[in-house]
Amino acid sequence: MTSITNASESPYPLREHGGAQLGPAMEGGAAAGGFGPADLLRIIKQRKLVIIFSFLALYSIAIGATLITLFFFPLYATESYLELRPPPDRAFSIADATMRPDELHSILETEARKLKQVGLLQQVVALPEFKQTTFYKSYDNDAMKCVFDLQKLLSVAPIPDTQLIRVAFSASKPDEAQSIVKRLIERYSDQYKTDVSDRERGRVAGLKSTQTKIEADLRAKRTDLAAFRQKSDISQLDTQRTVLIQHVSDLRAQLSQLAGQIADQQAQLQQFEGLRLQDIPISAEMKLIIENDPVLRYYRQQVEALDIELKAASGYIGENHRQYQILKSRRDGFMQQESSKREELIDDLRARNLETLKQAIARLQVQQLELQRELEDAETKQRELDQDQEQFNNLLKDEKLLESQFEDLGKKVMEAEHALSSGSGMRMNVAQEATKPITPARPDLVLWLIGGFVVSLLGAVGIGFLRELTDSAVRTPLDVARHGHLSVLGWVPHVDEDETDIDEIEHAVRKAPASLVAECFRQIRTTLQYSGPLTTQRLLLVTSARPGDGKTSVAVNLAVTLARGNQRVLLIDCNFRRPGLRKLFERTRPEGLSNVLVGEGRLQEFVTTTDVANLDVLTSGRMPANPSELLGSTYMIELLKDAMSRYDRVILDGPPVLLISDALVLATMVDGVIVVARAVANTKGTLRRAREQLDKVGGHVIGAVLNGVEARPGGYFRQQYREFYDYTSDETIPPELPAPADEPDEKTA
Repeated sequence: MTSITNASESPYPLREHGGAQLGPAMEGGAAAGGFGPADLLRIIKQRKLVIIFSFLALYSIAIGATLITLFFFPLYATESYLELRPPPDRAFSIADATMRPDELHSILETEARKLKQVGLLQQVVALPEFKQTTFYKSYDNDAMKCVFDLQKLLSVAPIPDTQLIRVAFSASKPDEAQSIVKRLIERYSDQYKTDVSDRERGRVAGLKSTQTKIEADLRAKRTDLAAFRQKSDISQLDTQRTVLIQHVSDLRAQLSQLAGQIADQQAQLQQFEGLRLQDIPISAEMKLIIENDPVLRYYRQQVEALDIELKAASGYIGENHRQYQILKSRRDGFMQQESSKREELIDDLRARNLETLKQAIARLQVQQLELQRELEDAETKQRELDQDQEQFNNLLKDEKLLESQFEDLGKKVMEAEHALSSGSGMRMNVAQEATKPITPARPDLVLWLIGGFVVSLLGAVGIGFLRELTDSAVRTPLDVARHGHLSVLGWVPHVDEDETDIDEIEHAVRKAPASLVAECFRQIRTTLQYSGPLTTQRLLLVTSARPGDGKTSVAVNLAVTLARGNQRVLLIDCNFRRPGLRKLFERTRPEGLSNVLVGEGRLQEFVTTTDVANLDVLTSGRMPANPSELLGSTYMIELLKDAMSRYDRVILDGPPVLLISDALVLATMVDGVIVVARAVANTKGTLRRAREQLDKVGGHVIGAVLNGVEARPGGYFRQQYREFYDYTSDETIPPELPAPADEPDEKTA
């Protein structure tokens, strides 16, 4: 069987959509991979009633809460500002090095926290005028609970880049808010003055104590300096260190030179030790010693004398004479003794040379050890001198540091005593008194109403989106494409939504060709024709995920529209368990597909010609014992080949995919599969599982048809109903032309 393997082969371009191809019936052309602006607008339109009612309910609650708060639970807020004033000679500024900005912020933050101390708030709550307030009476004389709630409700914070602390409080009565803030400021001001005075006294005492301690440390340090001068000759310390440093440097140079000599001698020794004794080369000096040896010279003289005698004897007695042979034998004996003596002398000199080399290395190593000990002693003495110098320098630095600290503390003691006596230390004063509020701070009508409007609107939209996201039903072609990953060939409205009186949707195209339902089937036919060549769509299987989705209705109406398009069509009922074609077409034979598969006849013997031109029907026949095996047999393949040789299109009305395996068997034999999904009745998960089952067996799914679509508020279905019947109304048809029963026949490419 043939199938479409590339979307580019189709003369009608399809849009890619998350692994599936979306046909022209796809709503809005939105991408299935996620939500886009078009999806947001669509959801808002479709859920506008939920959004409107939710908004009205939420905003009514917001208005009610605002009014209840305004009349029964208002809050009046007042505020006061405290200014932290530095001493006149320590003005707070960024350029003042004595009071950094971070130091100022730390002081202001500390004072702000003191304003909310439990002890201070207990003093305020204990005041008789505070106990008369409504705020206190609401706690039924529970002072501690009132203190802790007052601590939470009181707002105290430093104002950035200023010397001010803001103190704010809100109460149900304006005069109470003003009174509570004033009492708190008064108590805090008294406590601050006392704390400042105590702090200055403590500061003076602390400075004096520190000054006394530093003075004692300074005396002890000077004593240590005097003792060190007596122990060490400070005047000669630098000279000794200079001489010793030079001596250490010389010793290190000698050690370095000596190490080089030892390395050379050891390298030469290693070279000789790696050779045999006879392989050691002979130097010129060794040759001279060997040649001057008296024994060797004696042997050589004897050889030379005998050579002269042999030369003379060879002239008058001949070389074969006995006397000549005796002389020659003596000469050879002396030569051998000379050679042996020479070898003996050479070996002796080589051995003595190696021993001399070893002794030289040993002498150098002894000399190296002596220099090393001398260097260590010199370095030890140098470190001692360096330590003495460093100790002396540290004593001098400590003395100067203590002197500087003592002088600084003397100045600070004088400043602190002056500040204590004159009262010119840190001061806190009220920069702004708490005033009686006129209008309530809670609720802020403008803020609450506008904020309630925005929150209610967002909440209503959120409820609408939540309703859309939690809706598991398949309702639109977009749901089919996004969740089923299927190309949408078209959609069919619910018969109750159509203005034309249609008793059964199976007869819509035949009995109501001018209805919107019939027009939708013609659109499906057109989409199908342009989704691929005819050779890849001659054998089609129409199936669904579950029973009742309308697959038989789609198969019948699609077959009728194709037949009226001047194509010879054979419609085969392959649903043995629940056949549906026999009751839809009159005078159909009871025998059908099962009879052909069991060999009771041939295809043309059981085909029924219908009242629709070019359309023949083959019913299911009787229920076989093994329907799946029968549909998957070679007889079924031969039947389909026979049908394709006789008809332009062969449409199989198959069973549901998720219930019976018959549909999966048929999916492997056809050119393409059309999946029918019923709106609202089918869930997104059901449609996705049906597609997965078909993919597992290698079925080629051409697309899906959404059946039983209901008009939804904001959707294009309702609008298309109205526009279709307005466009095809009697007023739009010229009176001299009759209204067509169906569109003209057309031959597919």
